[in-house]
Amino acid sequence: MLLKSIPNILTLSRILVVPFFILMFYSNLFYFKLLSLFIFFLSSITDFLDGYLARKYNLVTSLGKFIDPLADKILILTAFFLLYSLYSEFIPLWMLFSIFIRDIGITLFRLYLNSRSSTLKTSYFAKTKTLFQIVVIHVLLIFHSFYPFNNSVFKGFYEQSFYMLMLLCVVFTVLSGLHYLLINSYKNA
Repeated sequence: MLLKSIPNILTLSRILVVPFFILMFYSNLFYFKLLSLFIFFLSSITDFLDGYLARKYNLVTSLGKFIDPLADKILILTAFFLLYSLYSEFIPLWMLFSIFIRDIGITLFRLYLNSRSSTLKTSYFAKTKTLFQIVVIHVLLIFHSFYPFNNSVFKGFYEQSFYMLMLLCVVFTVLSGLHYLLINSYKNA
């Protein structure tokens, strides 16, 4: 019974660590900032691991299908909101809003399809989008931990580079949302 629950436990752990991630992120101490990076890294690993274990050992559950994307959204949106709160000069509110609206929209679409006894068909494009978001967040968290943006001689370079990374992230996120709608609307028409 415990083996069957491992993927769901890993998924739930992503939600449960969010408050600790927030606390460590806002600390001024280097070690706590580093710990926030480590928490996010481990949570990212569980995102891969829970799906891998569920598929490999045929442990896919209805609960897992629902909470896995929800846990991803909670973790990723929290990270983007935290980064925005400190670095709004290269993560403008419209970028955050675009990512948020896409994720909420797809979640509502998933619930709508579930109410019609249908499932949301996932795509390689959407999985790649999640991976890209996670990579971008890691890059920003590394710089947040090791190279304080506001105290750097390279502040202008950071701002331009990270703005472009975020812009790519937003474009990728929005396009993957449109792709989701396209492949699932056609399937369920």
